[in-house]
Amino acid sequence: MNIYPQIKPIADIGLLIEFGQSIDISIHAQILAMDQAMQDASILGVIEMIPSYASLYVGYDPLIIIYEDLVLNLEVLILEIQKKQIKIQGEKNHWRIPVCYESKFSPDLEELADKLDLSTDAIVTSHSSAIYTVYMYGFAPGYAYLGGLPSKIQIPRKSIPIMGVKPKSVMVAGQQSLITTVTMPSGWWVIGKSGINPLNKGLEQPFMFGVGDTIKFEPVKECEFVRFVQG
Repeated sequence: MNIYPQIKPIADIGLLIEFGQSIDISIHAQILAMDQAMQDASILGVIEMIPSYASLYVGYDPLIIIYEDLVLNLEVLILEIQKKQIKIQGEKNHWRIPVCYESKFSPDLEELADKLDLSTDAIVTSHSSAIYTVYMYGFAPGYAYLGGLPSKIQIPRKSIPIMGVKPKSVMVAGQQSLITTVTMPSGWWVIGKSGINPLNKGLEQPFMFGVGDTIKFEPVKECEFVRFVQG
């Protein structure tokens, strides 16, 4: 049986603090608490921290701090978090994102309904009723991976990826949902289109969502969607 958290080296410039092996909100809360504790501690030599679903990557300069000393610092912080049950600090945002699920914008919805033995309306209702948590960024710029997809509409990725999936596509796969930001190939199932692109390359902070933020998708009709996009 694995005991967490575990600290593992990554080459000579980083390490990984693993808090578990699953997509779980309680595990992610520990990651965000550790991330905040490290920001507050300002350990000399630490360059970056990148939270993900079940781990926190820590990049460091080995000319400033060696691996063994960094681990000692991290173990102290982990104990402090566990003892004090530190809560996630910093304000997290809740976003309401308009999504049009109509057939023009949901090329995979009918096939997904057939595979899940559900109606398309049931899938839309299930997808839009959930509250999602931003767990991490990855794969492409601004790709915020959202945990919290209801179990009844969870499905593995397609066996063959589709080329040219457009920005603002709302997709699902496994336990996750996602809004695309750039044109990319994908094996996820496209079930709608967002009125918002979470990536704005012209801003100093180009990513719209913060890790730990929550999101709810709001279904809109095509006429409302078009007005929203143009307005």
